[in-house]
Amino acid sequence: MIDNARILVIDDEKDMLNACHKILTAFGHSPVVTDSGHLAITYLEQEEFDLILCDLCMPDVDGIAILKKANELAPSTPVVIFTAYGTVDRAVNAMKMGAFDFLEKPFEVEHLEVLVKKGLHQRMLYKERGNLLSQLEDKFSFENIVGRSSIMQKVFEMVESVAPTDANIFISGESGTGKELIARSIHTRSRCRTKPFIPVNCGALPENLFEAELFGYEKGAFTGAVQRKPGLLEYADGGTFFLDEVCELSEPLQVKLLRVLQDMQLRHIGGNELIKVNIRLISASNRDLEQAKEHGILRPDFYYRLNVINIHIPPLRERREDIRVLAEYFLRQQLKSSEKEISGIHPLVAELFDKYDWPGNVRELENVMEHAITLCRGDEIVLADLPANLLKDTTKNNNGNESYTTLSLSELKQKKIEEVEKDYLLALLKECKGNVTHMAQKAQMTRRNIHRLFIRHHIDPSVWRTTK
Repeated sequence: MIDNARILVIDDEKDMLNACHKILTAFGHSPVVTDSGHLAITYLEQEEFDLILCDLCMPDVDGIAILKKANELAPSTPVVIFTAYGTVDRAVNAMKMGAFDFLEKPFEVEHLEVLVKKGLHQRMLYKERGNLLSQLEDKFSFENIVGRSSIMQKVFEMVESVAPTDANIFISGESGTGKELIARSIHTRSRCRTKPFIPVNCGALPENLFEAELFGYEKGAFTGAVQRKPGLLEYADGGTFFLDEVCELSEPLQVKLLRVLQDMQLRHIGGNELIKVNIRLISASNRDLEQAKEHGILRPDFYYRLNVINIHIPPLRERREDIRVLAEYFLRQQLKSSEKEISGIHPLVAELFDKYDWPGNVRELENVMEHAITLCRGDEIVLADLPANLLKDTTKNNNGNESYTTLSLSELKQKKIEEVEKDYLLALLKECKGNVTHMAQKAQMTRRNIHRLFIRHHIDPSVWRTTK
């Protein structure tokens, strides 16, 4: 229970106010008392209370009017109605309008104590719920869906616009771009954010099992159905149903799901009863939805039901300005559960990240950072901490950003020589773990010339020696 609670008491009888003030103070709380309904409303507009005790019948503003105002200004503060003998029916009506409970006058101190404890417990539950919702919104806020690029800012604007609506939403994008994260962000900003978010991968189960999981079944509907089981659509009632990889859904299931979306009711396998559901559908796929429709993978009617609003998440290679920001973000997040003290990412690593195409998108970058943090022995992430395939793929695919026709032949030759030199040095550093003598032997060069190349390409060989 809340200690030293702020409790507003409203009653037009002075003796009642004085008694409540003494009793509540003895309970260890901080009561604020008034015999004016108008003043009580002013208090509600200016202050926050943990509980409101209000008389039902007052001359200036009655308890019903104060209850309505409290529901508007302080919906998470329980209201207990005082009622005299003969007005219990009105008190019951007040509860239907949102009052927490009522107490008939005259009352025993013990009865008041019980109601105050119950009301403050309810208030505590409201506050805990608010804190949980706040944490949920923080987790799926745009600060945690990292993207400073203009293209991601447009995605965020779209999410803000569509979240409060009931429109079905389709999220497209390659694997690893964060489609489910965007779906959850939409849910936490919607009117149904306090209701369930049920994610389902359409390719995770065989069709017969998936249908049973989706729609539920009655006892005896098939072998192994030993009891009645609600479907995932029922669990999502009032909330958001997220269909990931929706193009994997078979045509018969598309037909059945379309009927649910149209009628907002379903029937269990082996059952006859129609069960009402109210869901907001968000679907996603790494396939092109238009092509899926044209190739007969998606039924046209199902396609149009899904694709009311389309949000496209661009791959990481199309928003390279987000790569370093994401890498730093993952570094900070993963260090929260690590005892290591890593200050940042070496410039060579950042440069390599910028060149790499990230076929696995944000998920791959997160995994690379986890790998690097695990292997890191120094105070920053260096090339030696990265997965071997990352350096190999980067040097193999690095063809530069300039068109051949923008350079003269001699400029192009020099550019390619410099690229080959740098890639060769990085590969040697990786293999020799920063040992310049071994590098010189393998390259059939002097240590002096190796060091000249380090200076030319701004390479610090010492960062490779942390793997010894």
